[in-house]
Amino acid sequence: MRNDDIRLAARLLIRVFRGESLEAALDVAGATLVSARIRAWVYGVCRHYFSVSEQLAALCRTPLTKLDREVLAVLLIGVYQLTHSNAKPYAVVSESVEAIKRMHKQSAAFLVNAVLRKVERDFKPASLSGKHELPDWLIEKLRDAYGEKFIRSHLACLNSRMPQCLRVNQHKISPHSFHAALRSQNIGYTLLRQDTTVRLCNPQPSHSIPGYSEGWFTVQDASAQLPVRELDLQPKLRVLDACAAPGNKAFQLLEHDVELIALDINPTRSAWCETESKRLGLPLSITEGDATNKGWWDGCPFDRILLDAPCSATGTIGRHPDVKIHRKPEQLSALKDRQVQLLSNLWDVLAPDGVLVYATCSLLPEENDAVIVHLAETHDDVRSETLSVRPSDRPLIVPQEFGIQLFPDPDWGDGFYLAKLRKVKPVT
Repeated sequence: MRNDDIRLAARLLIRVFRGESLEAALDVAGATLVSARIRAWVYGVCRHYFSVSEQLAALCRTPLTKLDREVLAVLLIGVYQLTHSNAKPYAVVSESVEAIKRMHKQSAAFLVNAVLRKVERDFKPASLSGKHELPDWLIEKLRDAYGEKFIRSHLACLNSRMPQCLRVNQHKISPHSFHAALRSQNIGYTLLRQDTTVRLCNPQPSHSIPGYSEGWFTVQDASAQLPVRELDLQPKLRVLDACAAPGNKAFQLLEHDVELIALDINPTRSAWCETESKRLGLPLSITEGDATNKGWWDGCPFDRILLDAPCSATGTIGRHPDVKIHRKPEQLSALKDRQVQLLSNLWDVLAPDGVLVYATCSLLPEENDAVIVHLAETHDDVRSETLSVRPSDRPLIVPQEFGIQLFPDPDWGDGFYLAKLRKVKPVT
């Protein structure tokens, strides 16, 4: 019944509002219980959270922060359906009322009925956050960093749905053979700058793509594939993946036959990692350790280090729309402090003439170039290297002082920052 779906969707939203990631909430609910319709509603509310909330606030006498959480969730789902789907208005209102009754909120049924009957399908938000579906603080930071022209021309891309991209596992199959397998199943695709990076024209379940069981590919965003390519890898090099969980980049590193140490302070999803390791034919074990100290280090320097640092994830909003609900500006200072600690500590374990690639999925300069600036100011052996990724308009890639900033693009993938640093002999 649709009202049962509304109840489950409401419970998922409440978990998100309490701070849980949308992906984690869906995992807890169980894939078999979460229908495509429920996913569409929950992702839709998160994607359009600011405009949906703005209209709802205008229709409710009670401030949204004072509403019962279950009532608020049902109302948000109802407004989303009425403004961003083809559902019949009378059905949405009726099923929402029935859902709130079945949630033992009989007294709220009148409110749900009255509010949803007033929803305007063609509502035009008045606020900047409603128009751009982003929090005000993030809009201002992006304006300060990239200018008004960026806000006018590119801000909408942050909310665009991102494509499904694959990385060919060359340990198992050549890119040419994998492309042929896709064509044999009439699966449309586009290559994104590399024959190993494949964007599907129409997303589909991974297990339905040729070669899934055989480990011919892994699902990985196009931008997320770039950091490993910048490491100038050769067989037998000693390589550290410093923030490795859940393991996608570590698997990419292993395709190059390097001596890999994969480290993470919280190696979650170990079962997934073990399953992927067997599927891809790439043995991976993630060591638990904090890369801000050297308690895990054996004293042998690394030739290459990949630091995909924990960050605000503002470049992944199109794929993870709950990020814009969870992230707060006051969190940025602590994130930057940790990024600085990670980079400084890892620089100490990099061998002379070694290369470190610093990456984040953030769009904010304080998490990106500013972190490199801090390293360069405190170490005299840092040299910025030219990246193979060049500035462009699609996807929008803007050069920074030390690295490059990629912006989200629905034909490419997530936003990402990259910098390539070499440890040189200090000038005496």
